[in-house]
Amino acid sequence: MGVEFVSLLVPRTLDNRYLLVKFGTNGLWLPSCDRSGEESLRTVATKLGEEVTGQKIQLKGVLRTQFTRFPHLPTKIHVIFLAAGISAIDKCKPEAVWLSDTEMEQHMDGMTPCMLGPEPIKFINQVKEGSGLYPQSSLSEVNIEYVDVETESSQMTPQESLIKSSKLTKKDQELLFQEFIEYVHPSQFMNKTVFTKYMDLKGAKIENIDHFFRAFDVHKRKYLSCKDVLLGLAAMEPSTQHGGMPAEMRCRYIFRYYDRNLDGNLQFEEFKQLVSDIRSSKSLSIEPSAVEEDALNSAKEFSPGLFGTETKDKLPLADFLSAVGQLKFRGTSVLFRLPHSCTQSLKSLELDDSLSDSDMEPPSKKARPKITDPIKSNVKLDNTGPKDMFKQPEGRPYTHSFKNHRYELATHTVKVRRTGALQEVMAIWELQGTGAITNTSVTHLEGDISRFQRMSSIDSFNQRSHPNEMLTGLRYFERPIKGDNGNFTKNAFDWGQVDKNALAKCLLTLCRQVKDILSEEPRLLKLKSPMYILGDIHGNYRDLVCFEKALWRMGPLLTPASFLFLGDYVDRGDFGIEVVSYLFAQKILAPSKFFLLRGNHELRSVQEMFSFKSECLNKFGDSIGNQLWESINDCFDVMPIAATVDDKIFCVHGGIPMPGLEGGLIDAINKVPNPLKNPEDDSMLAWDIMWSDPVSLDVLTPETIQELKENQGFISNTRRGTAHFFSCEALLSFLDRNNLTHVIRAHEVQEAGFQVQQQGKLLTVFSSSHYCGGTNEAACVLADNYKLRMIRIDTT
Repeated sequence: MGVEFVSLLVPRTLDNRYLLVKFGTNGLWLPSCDRSGEESLRTVATKLGEEVTGQKIQLKGVLRTQFTRFPHLPTKIHVIFLAAGISAIDKCKPEAVWLSDTEMEQHMDGMTPCMLGPEPIKFINQVKEGSGLYPQSSLSEVNIEYVDVETESSQMTPQESLIKSSKLTKKDQELLFQEFIEYVHPSQFMNKTVFTKYMDLKGAKIENIDHFFRAFDVHKRKYLSCKDVLLGLAAMEPSTQHGGMPAEMRCRYIFRYYDRNLDGNLQFEEFKQLVSDIRSSKSLSIEPSAVEEDALNSAKEFSPGLFGTETKDKLPLADFLSAVGQLKFRGTSVLFRLPHSCTQSLKSLELDDSLSDSDMEPPSKKARPKITDPIKSNVKLDNTGPKDMFKQPEGRPYTHSFKNHRYELATHTVKVRRTGALQEVMAIWELQGTGAITNTSVTHLEGDISRFQRMSSIDSFNQRSHPNEMLTGLRYFERPIKGDNGNFTKNAFDWGQVDKNALAKCLLTLCRQVKDILSEEPRLLKLKSPMYILGDIHGNYRDLVCFEKALWRMGPLLTPASFLFLGDYVDRGDFGIEVVSYLFAQKILAPSKFFLLRGNHELRSVQEMFSFKSECLNKFGDSIGNQLWESINDCFDVMPIAATVDDKIFCVHGGIPMPGLEGGLIDAINKVPNPLKNPEDDSMLAWDIMWSDPVSLDVLTPETIQELKENQGFISNTRRGTAHFFSCEALLSFLDRNNLTHVIRAHEVQEAGFQVQQQGKLLTVFSSSHYCGGTNEAACVLADNYKLRMIRIDTT
């Protein structure tokens, strides 16, 4: 599905039927296709009509323009055109189907092939209501309707209470909406055929799909909206509580599931099936005689004569809800449940196009080789294409942590060595039965374990997760290995006999995960202190390890401060791959503590001039190396451009924007396109602040001084051949204009690792020592307690 696509309503003048086509096995709908290239939507629609009818067609106008808005993706634009009627149909495609609106309604009501959705019927009615000469155009907007699961409220509707109880976060709801739209395209509704495939993905038993669809179809329309599906999934979530209002909502779904004739009552055979399913879940006998006896005994809890010979022979919904609510009838909590959370199937919806969707990892991660496993003799990289080599990771994508205003119990407890290194990590519920967890707390943990298992820290402390596996591999890379004879079998900062195939696969997985995280971040980050701010790394993995051991030895999650990197992670140094692998892994593990800005070396054209592209090719070969290089740069394309700390300190790789670029206001940075593949062409603002420098004495001449005065403190950057130099006056004006106090930037090597400039308002920090064989030190800045403290790191 493209960002822009068209559909076409083509009438047949002979009998007022309309052209539909089959969308695989999913059903019938209007002919549709994506817009690609530079063609107008009208041209695309005309070509589509000629392709499916085999003749020239004339467009009469637009029936509807529909916008489907996603929180972090481009808006989908769907334009439905009306064509002039045709009479000859002998040249139409073989899959063309001609139906009247009445026949379409029959195909909506169970006749096969079914309709994808009801929209074509609505469009036909719209044409009939118009003048006949020109259609009456309409505008439609589709947005996700969030249910806030974090905020407590006494005014929630039953539907809101159900979703809140399911603990489907705002991010979960966004991804479910996106997943739904992908499945139902080009319709906005889900028929039973598509529903079957969708619920198979969610783990539901396909043999019961008719019952699930009936339960989800609250309005008895024979098709489902996104909200219908969201509510149904919330009712089936394993973590949704079976008490209070959510329980009543679940019971309504359960009732519809067993009410097979949809008469609003459970007949005895229907009730027996419900009892049988409860008994099956409890591993009790489901022999017909045992089920019937249990059903008759249970019926007495609803009404003494229910299903008897002399009184009622059916169970109304109201009586069912009353008996379950008063706990007269038990066991329904196990019914209508998915085997696992519906979020388990949510994966990145922007995977690398070169990767096959069918290349899935096996269910057991234990089968996945570690990246530190030695090379196997039977692995032949030359005969293995990238699609066979790199597989899509299982499970949910890593996502941002959203702000919580209340404290919660952390999922893990850690044991730390005196050196600061982690010694042991345990899940909190694993301590049940010890003195660490009291009996009253055990009950709480058991009741809330599903919430614990969905917290992001589960992934952060899971040593078999891809980012932790990468960090384990990098620890191996970092240290030397001695053999039995005392000689080194592997030098420090060397991969030794590590399988580069497994390393590449792991890094590619990290790229997909971190791209999702970075894509969601604004172009201008708003951060809070305490914050460590680091400058250029330039492939210097040795110094990055020194910073880690000095500043976040226990890991970012267990360190009170956060960390901001100002870009230039690659080129110049030998270990750009390792630096990127480390930073991406930490970003995934602690997305709200580890922040990465883009520098001028996070550009393909620059890397081709310097060393990072050749580093990728040399370490992994041309085919795999190129794919890794592109995947890493896809992540660079979505990196934020700048940040503020406490709304007072502006942090950026290069320099400040000129007043002529959006008025020199930092809020304009959020308008920078995302992704940004070619900053020089697509955003002059981003390009300027990634490349600019403060003016230095060696470029000051009477002519340049006069030029600075005439251009508000900016002149062309002759040293770099692009962007600008800015003066102290320009800096002070920028700070005043944006209500800031300081600027912290990188971009230039400094002998001491830092330099204080321009009346103490500008700090340049450089975090790679001995840069290009020089003698400079590495430093960082700590912003804390309203102080900016320069810290130099001993990297010897």
